[in-house]
Amino acid sequence: MQRHAQADQTPRPSATDAELPSQVDHAPAGPWYRQVTSGAWRVLALAGLGWLFEVYEIFVFSLTVPAFIAYFALTRAQAGAIGSIAAAGLIVGGIAFGWVADRIGRVRTLTLTILVYSIFTGLTAFVQGPTSLAVLRTLAGLGMGGAWTAGAALVAETWKPEHRGKGGAMMQFGLPLGSLLAIGVVALISNLSGGLDHGGWRWVYGLGVLPIVLLYPIARRTPESPVWQSRVQSGGERGQIGDLFRRGNFGGLAKAFGFIFFVQYVYWAVFTWTPTFLLTVKHFNFVHSLSFTFAQQLGSIFGFAVFALLVDRIGRKPTFSIYLLIGAIAVFAFVNGSGETTVMIASFFTGMGITGLFAGMGPFAAELVPKTSARGFAMGVAYNGGRIGGMIAPYLIGALATSASGFRMGMLTTLVAFLLAWGVVLISPETRGRQLS
Repeated sequence: MQRHAQADQTPRPSATDAELPSQVDHAPAGPWYRQVTSGAWRVLALAGLGWLFEVYEIFVFSLTVPAFIAYFALTRAQAGAIGSIAAAGLIVGGIAFGWVADRIGRVRTLTLTILVYSIFTGLTAFVQGPTSLAVLRTLAGLGMGGAWTAGAALVAETWKPEHRGKGGAMMQFGLPLGSLLAIGVVALISNLSGGLDHGGWRWVYGLGVLPIVLLYPIARRTPESPVWQSRVQSGGERGQIGDLFRRGNFGGLAKAFGFIFFVQYVYWAVFTWTPTFLLTVKHFNFVHSLSFTFAQQLGSIFGFAVFALLVDRIGRKPTFSIYLLIGAIAVFAFVNGSGETTVMIASFFTGMGITGLFAGMGPFAAELVPKTSARGFAMGVAYNGGRIGGMIAPYLIGALATSASGFRMGMLTTLVAFLLAWGVVLISPETRGRQLS
């Protein structure tokens, strides 16, 4: 394992600071958080906040779509097309910046991605029409997609194997926290400006430039991945994509992609359609339905915390299996439950079981390709390529939702995705404690 104490003292550890497996077998006594170096905590802070603001930027767009429709007189189809183009930017950026991270380093790339999405989100405040809006959201999407890739690779390669799962889970706290921050900021600006439809949305996007201002000082003090540094110091290859087709890496990449694809399908199916499902099938009013959505977010936070406690203790495969089972039962109860109490409890556990799965994606994807010079690219392909599942789900369910029964059937397609994701877990190796190089 890397000697992170040395990584804290200098940004360029020598190649002799390679991982020593004996350090994993003889971990120091005491609380686990005291075994994590200050450099590793700084890595988590930068990666976690970069991811939090990425989620914030994504949710801000979804919350301001109604304002764009009113301000620019867009049809829903036009607004949806802008969203789809922006989503394509996320996928392209996540994969491309994964390769960049393999070439120039994780910290530099993460800083660059934060700069990209901050600048282009800030410029969105000045758009004058739907074309410029689509262009700027796509360019911002390039940075947003790359932020997770670079950050997740940085955490996976910096945190010790025995604590890597906890580090990855804590990074993913940015998912519920970023969405809650977006809801709060949009609500505040809407109240202060008398609504968003007449230009109040410009203030929301103007604030989008703040992430780079806030995070650049942290980035300057964040050490580079010791795995990446060791490869550079030893003169090893960097970003050789062909490397993924050697030493069994392709099989690991395929498993990571498949797992994330099915989980992304479930996540976007449930979280995209929950408000509409509650309104049209359960016949709750809009304000009342928000309490169920809030319960999902609370479940998400709880799910991440429990995942962090379990994943390094019992392993990746058992933890994923438990969460997939919880998520499948919760979705079934949410769709078919009749009483408000049942639906509320199911909402909480959909948040826990579905969103909680994201807590382990970074470490799992990294550990499935343990020996490669193109890990950043591989993680970008697995996670951002897997977003295709998230693009399919809303469209497919929307096509089925022509009636209440069709809507239920559409939501229950997630049970098939849960089963397929579990199948991928079953055929994957247990990766807890794997060394990365």
